[in-house]
Amino acid sequence: MTDLTGRSVLVWGFGRHGGGLAAARHCAAHGARVSILEQRPREDFGAAGAEAAAQGWEWHIGDAGHAAFGRCDLVVASPAIPPRAWPLKHPPRSCPEALFFAAHQGPRIAVTGTKGKSTTATIIATLLGWPVGGNSHEPLLDTLARDGVQSPLVCELSSFQLWYLAEMRPRFQVAVFTSFARDHLDWHPDIEHYRAAKLAVLSWADSCAIAPEMEQIALRCAPRLGKIVLVGGEFRALDGSVIARRTDLPLPGDHNARNACLAISAALKIGVPAAEIAERLRAVRGLPHRLETVHQAGDWRYVNDSIATTPESAIAGMNALTGPLCVILGGSDKGAEFIELAAAAARRGALAVVIGQTAPRISSALSLYGLRPKPAATIEEAVSLARAQLPAGGTILLSPACASFDMFRGFEDRGERFTRAARAITDDAGGTPFAGNHPP
Repeated sequence: MTDLTGRSVLVWGFGRHGGGLAAARHCAAHGARVSILEQRPREDFGAAGAEAAAQGWEWHIGDAGHAAFGRCDLVVASPAIPPRAWPLKHPPRSCPEALFFAAHQGPRIAVTGTKGKSTTATIIATLLGWPVGGNSHEPLLDTLARDGVQSPLVCELSSFQLWYLAEMRPRFQVAVFTSFARDHLDWHPDIEHYRAAKLAVLSWADSCAIAPEMEQIALRCAPRLGKIVLVGGEFRALDGSVIARRTDLPLPGDHNARNACLAISAALKIGVPAAEIAERLRAVRGLPHRLETVHQAGDWRYVNDSIATTPESAIAGMNALTGPLCVILGGSDKGAEFIELAAAAARRGALAVVIGQTAPRISSALSLYGLRPKPAATIEEAVSLARAQLPAGGTILLSPACASFDMFRGFEDRGERFTRAARAITDDAGGTPFAGNHPP
């Protein structure tokens, strides 16, 4: 449904990141009559809720609001709403991202993957000088309203968003697939459903860049881009030419070097001269909550990696840091397994504090490797316990390996609470707060 004039549109899920508000604005601007379906009252959404009231958008709450399905021409659903939540009979459905792609006419790159997509999208955007939007970045429709339909864009897309886009199949100049691991089984019915949602984007692009470990599962896709590999501290093309040095990328960890390989491949395909890659890499800045050094006091450092919501990403976080380490693990359960995480913690010689719904399961896994994690009821207690058992020169790392919704509003809230707790507990030691990411 491309013509919204006079149509009744129900926006299902106002969301935490602004996607629902952006969809409502877009539909209203194109002549639709907008209403909202949410689980919480409008007042809980602050300025966004106040805007909804000022615009006169009818607000429906909870199960009682589902009667609105029968009175609308189109449902624009937040991608956070899983397939099982839809009634058997429903009006035509869309999502905010589909509204964007129906209107956008400029060049674009898609970036997806279980982990690494936000950072990879940011590196690509920096190399190209393009804006970036989607998923953890600015809502795509907000970029459209600001930059216009012809503006280029790097699009970070989750499996949820890709599932909703499957019928539309938007086109991209390049698709980048960063990684795949077991995740989001609280949304997808099984891992095959999750994998299929992710892989679909590789057939919607003119060419693609795929992480090496993905080669066996990404058999049907667009032509592959020329690979960039890290050899001896240098980013090299397969012909051996040196594109940049590892030291040009100011982000810690082998996983970020792998992300950069994919980003460089995409940038070269779009037309960035190889001779300019190194200088542009040096302009890359880390994102909040991703191996972000937030405080240092005496000989102890505090690193916020709250975005690490899978065991694989927590392992990468632990391996990116040197010296004595205590890692804070745990959160809400997405069906992950923790044996490999426990093995990695043991190899790393890490101490551990566990929090949240998954604390018992993580503790059981760690105990198989002789580790004795300390349980904590709050993030503040976790920081205190971590600092108390860690020797001088150590790092307290929040890299939970789990989602956050059992104790927090989201991973950002968790990271901010960790940061405040770190700075509070060490103020007496004359600590120094940091505002961004730093190498180990």
